[in-house]
Amino acid sequence: MAPKQRIAVIGANGFVGSAICRAANSFENLKITSVVRGMNLLEACQNADVVIHTANTGRRYWANQNPEKDFLDSVEKTKQFKQLLPNKKFLLVSSTSARTQLDTAYGKHRKSCELLMDPKRDLVVRIGAMYGGEKIGGALFDLLNHNKIYVAETTRYAFVDVNYCGRKILEVVNQTGLMELGARTSIELSDLKKRLKSKSEFEGIDDSQIPIDPPEDAPSAEEIFSYLAGFRLKCS
Repeated sequence: MAPKQRIAVIGANGFVGSAICRAANSFENLKITSVVRGMNLLEACQNADVVIHTANTGRRYWANQNPEKDFLDSVEKTKQFKQLLPNKKFLLVSSTSARTQLDTAYGKHRKSCELLMDPKRDLVVRIGAMYGGEKIGGALFDLLNHNKIYVAETTRYAFVDVNYCGRKILEVVNQTGLMELGARTSIELSDLKKRLKSKSEFEGIDDSQIPIDPPEDAPSAEEIFSYLAGFRLKCS
């Protein structure tokens, strides 16, 4: 039997990191090490064949309101990881904002993190709007709670299940370069508002985030409606 490939997941308690760890149960050829805050990074990752970095925050609003703190918690942190583990292959979980929002602190900092990767050895995986798990955040949370949404109603998101992303990341862990994950279709927020019978109002610019060349097995964004129906039943 061939030895298992050793994967260290930094940020294993986070939204994407925990999805990766759950998906690992379906990969008999992988051995996962969960790396969380407070652990000695060098010791935790010393035997890893691949280091998956999911520890950069996805809180776009917070990042743009606190650019200096976000820089330290994303760019500087990623730089430190690379310096501590110079001989490791990295898979960086990034955001499509690194392509679509370069006029914001969040987008610029995610792009800066990507530039710290070696395109010949490492892999950058950009992900946009996700759903799944026990909590709902972002525009979905605001629509369900009739909150004001600070983007244009014409904004389109390729909503994708975080569990699909977790599994896909493990499938492509040995690739290099850059790829974007998301649904193969997208939904306009105005249409989502109608489907959810939300009273939310919109204010802001178009924030559309649609992946370029998503994988062939990418799901449809419309699958989110089944998830939301189940979520509402659980909460009722």
